[in-house]
Amino acid sequence: MPYPIDRSRQIIYCDRDIEVRPLDVREARALYDAVDHSRQAIGKWEAWCTPTYGLLDAQLFLQRSIEHWQGHAAYDFNVIDRSTGLVIGAVAINQVSQLNQMANLGYWVREGYTGRGIAAVAARAAAAFAFGKTGLTRLEIVAQADNLRSQRVAEKTGATMECLARNRLVFHGQPRDARVFSLVPADLDRPVPAHG
Repeated sequence: MPYPIDRSRQIIYCDRDIEVRPLDVREARALYDAVDHSRQAIGKWEAWCTPTYGLLDAQLFLQRSIEHWQGHAAYDFNVIDRSTGLVIGAVAINQVSQLNQMANLGYWVREGYTGRGIAAVAARAAAAFAFGKTGLTRLEIVAQADNLRSQRVAEKTGATMECLARNRLVFHGQPRDARVFSLVPADLDRPVPAHG
């Protein structure tokens, strides 16, 4: 059984450049702007990021995110640029299986902020939250076989690549092979490079 977690403005990571915190329904416009600014890059790998993704989609996502949080079904976080207040990415713990104490770990970063190690830092923060607050003992990062950037992030988090899984994901109705990485609590004891 997961622990009760107060999600009210809980910051799970903060340094001089970024903070990682739970989503807020008031941030729909900021989230939409981040997705819209990065639509082509995100949409190449994420089926939810379509050419028609709009502000209403961001609002509905935020509402569902809070409901999922309350039901211990998913934990979504925004990554915020502290100097501008911009949403510059997101990280999520989702597809939670309480039976097997595992979940999926996903992330994306706004165009113009990639290549700085932000995704790896945010992913490790979310993993620490998951292992420390929810009772999960395994996280999986599943990246399409050709998504080398996401795979590099997984490696930087300290995750172990376990396999190339055939037809592991469905993307726009088509099965795709994917590399499956795992994180367990002991992996967070290893340091990772700082972002910047």
